[in-house]
Amino acid sequence: MEIINARPEHFPQIYSLICELEEASLDRTKLEAVYLQNLADPNIHYLIVLENSEAAGFASVHVQHLLHHAGKIAELQEIVVAESRRGQGLGSLLFSEAEKTARAAGCLQLEVCCNRKRTASHRFYERQGMAASHFKFTEALDGEN
Repeated sequence: MEIINARPEHFPQIYSLICELEEASLDRTKLEAVYLQNLADPNIHYLIVLENSEAAGFASVHVQHLLHHAGKIAELQEIVVAESRRGQGLGSLLFSEAEKTARAAGCLQLEVCCNRKRTASHRFYERQGMAASHFKFTEALDGEN
């Protein structure tokens, strides 16, 4: 098993993992366009867990310079472990790699937003040492959720 930076050819497997995370079939064409665009962005880090050339997990770390922090902050936008591989410690390994990525980028803090319905994920983040210190509010601007 290895955790590496994702490449263009990993998209089909990452697409499956993202659909699993979102519990929905998502627009493959739109996701691929965003995926390829983000791969070219040095402030976005896509990490993939590979085992025997198969994706067992995925995480994305987005680095931003935030004025109110007067520095760089990393946000863990997505983290998912294939359902068949959950409970084996891969999530913790992937989270640890996301932390290392954020530190290497010079970030002051790692943040994550998580849907309220994902209570098991909330417990996971707390086990990783994160604190539930913020609320996130959203507004759909395009008629979608």
